[in-house]
Amino acid sequence: MTPKTPIAATKPPERTQKSGEAGGEKFAARWTEARQAYPMYAALASQFNLAPLLYPLGELPPQRPTREVFDRDLQWLDTIDGKVRAFQIRQLPSEILNSSEEALRSFIQRQLKKPDKTNADRDKIDLLLVQYFALCAPVELYREAIKLEDVAQVLQPVLTEADSTPLEWCEPLEKILEALDQCHSLRDLMEHGLLEQGRLVKESAGPMFYDPAALVAFCRFNFSLRRAFIRMLHADWTAVQQAVDTLEASGVKSVDCRRAGFSAAETTLQLRTWCENWRQPFHKDYTENSVSHAFEQLLALRADLEETLSHSRPEAFFTPRTPGAARPGAPAAESKNIPIAQEPPPAAAVQVTPPTPKKIETKAASGAPAAHAPAASPSASKSAKFAADASAKPTAAAETEKCLEAIWEQLIAAPPSRGRSMSTVVLQDAKVLLSSWEVAAFVAEGGQEAEDLRRAVVARALLAVAGDQRKRSGDESALASALVHARSEVSYFQGRVEQAKRAKNTEAAVNLGISTKRLLSFIEESEKLQP
Repeated sequence: MTPKTPIAATKPPERTQKSGEAGGEKFAARWTEARQAYPMYAALASQFNLAPLLYPLGELPPQRPTREVFDRDLQWLDTIDGKVRAFQIRQLPSEILNSSEEALRSFIQRQLKKPDKTNADRDKIDLLLVQYFALCAPVELYREAIKLEDVAQVLQPVLTEADSTPLEWCEPLEKILEALDQCHSLRDLMEHGLLEQGRLVKESAGPMFYDPAALVAFCRFNFSLRRAFIRMLHADWTAVQQAVDTLEASGVKSVDCRRAGFSAAETTLQLRTWCENWRQPFHKDYTENSVSHAFEQLLALRADLEETLSHSRPEAFFTPRTPGAARPGAPAAESKNIPIAQEPPPAAAVQVTPPTPKKIETKAASGAPAAHAPAASPSASKSAKFAADASAKPTAAAETEKCLEAIWEQLIAAPPSRGRSMSTVVLQDAKVLLSSWEVAAFVAEGGQEAEDLRRAVVARALLAVAGDQRKRSGDESALASALVHARSEVSYFQGRVEQAKRAKNTEAAVNLGISTKRLLSFIEESEKLQP
């Protein structure tokens, strides 16, 4: 009979050996993942000066590191992860970001494995997954309707538990996409606050955002949004080019383009040059900066050109090439803005989880400027410093009231025609573009929400008037006062937006949020006029 003792004696060492092998495999897998992701980390560290590189540019970590090198390199990667933001990843050259599937997959998996994820981590994962989908999806999906099953299949290598099961709390994303299909211009997208609504759904998700089924749903939403955004951007840019062509063919030599920040007599030759040289600023994530100055300028220029066309040669008013962009037989003056529906999509469908309350200073417009501007915007942080050091006093209450009355009178005297989503008021020589909800705040009865919107419009209008005076006469005093006033208002508006979110008043949060971002954009442009 074979003795059992030797067999029993050999079993414990065998288990110990397997345990050691498993631990070695785990470390080897972590190192392989880190090594594959390293080129992206090195590019980010170099481009944004986040940390000195561990190896010469273009060189990879060793295949078999010592334990000291292993610990040092992984700590370095963690340091970069803590510093980098989503918009910086978006700025990476395509040859780095899309260099290989395995590099992008390894980078994403490192983000997903973080135990305690912040909002910044959420935004990075949100961006990286749609980037992975765009890199790996079959070409036919770029032209077809995308299903959750399609996204789950493409994401499976990076998201092993990818699930295409629809989630009830993600239903607002579907409603936003349905409204998106009816948009023909970025103007429509902005007017209905679709980007902001999507952002609110994401912010309200909390830890549920990392549910594999939720990640699939958000990836599908983001890719569909990106595809529609590019389609509408191209339609707007094409419309501007067509308008310039039509004006030149009609013998028009100059156009009043003050609404877009140009002169009151901008030549068509200059406008054509601008169109040919214009490049969409995709270096920032448009889901984070939904009201960027460059896109607003493009829309304002389109409005200026269409207005000139409707006044000069209505019969020659062009029709955008986007199918269904204009109603057949509609008067030229009404076809300048294309509504996506009789009524906006019901924003209240988005349920928002109350965020952690913040202490916000909510002083009146004529009060002292706030000490801190919104942390989310670099320009706002810069504004806080200016507000603290500026010797100028905010615009007098009498001036803000006078501006308010001037806007009110123009909008009541000439209410927007049916189908138009935006209106323009002229103050001295400055043109100010108002969204539909801003117009409604003036011409319809409303409570505190309407008053907040009116204040936002007035602050923007004061900057526009003061900026125009600065350009024409060189006078800086009015601009300095308007900036102090605007900066203090921004702090108040951000507090009101947070209050609306806590109250789950999505419509108010979206509308005032967009108006506040427009005011921030005006602040940034006005600061450029200062010496």
